[in-house]
Amino acid sequence: MSLARTERAALADDLDKLGPAAPTLCQGWLSDDLLCHLLIRENDPIGALGGQIDLFDEIGARRTEKLERSTSFAERVQRFRSGPSRLSVFRIPGVDRIANGAEFFIHHEDLLRAQPGWTPRTLGHQTETHLATSLSRMGRLFTRHSPVGVRAELSDQTGALHRIWLHPGDRIVTLVGLPSEVLLYCFGRTGAARVEILGEPEAVEAFRTTELSV
Repeated sequence: MSLARTERAALADDLDKLGPAAPTLCQGWLSDDLLCHLLIRENDPIGALGGQIDLFDEIGARRTEKLERSTSFAERVQRFRSGPSRLSVFRIPGVDRIANGAEFFIHHEDLLRAQPGWTPRTLGHQTETHLATSLSRMGRLFTRHSPVGVRAELSDQTGALHRIWLHPGDRIVTLVGLPSEVLLYCFGRTGAARVEILGEPEAVEAFRTTELSV
């Protein structure tokens, strides 16, 4: 089973358990806001442009409000659990697996790590390997504004290390941690990710103040 499918099921379970008003790491979003975002993203391509392109912000907001009015929270969780609608691009074979694995993982952690007393999940070798692949593919995009070079030194449960370059530069910082934690950091969850940043103090400070985003 793909990471997208396992994370979808686990996130749906936790949304059911925590309810619509649980905090998340996404500024201004409760758990129901996060859920609506995921439903719009994979079922409404026009609405999904809201928040990404200013012209579509109002359209996205209206479609989100319609979704909230027309369904209960429990129905929205079940709709998410059931997967994308028949006409969604995410129903094309392979698209869900490729596009949703890291997405669902990040947003699942957005929910879990905002709860009091959270502890990191033990994800296992296969999941960490998948997330390392996602980091190597997307990390360059998220660190592209860094004024210093960025490399990742990824550890696993066996203690083995794997190094990848994310951004070139003369001064270098190294992000050390599990693939899942480094991926979270590069996705902007800097306060919640358990990552060590090594390098000269000036380079580390320059990187810490970099905006990590698409």
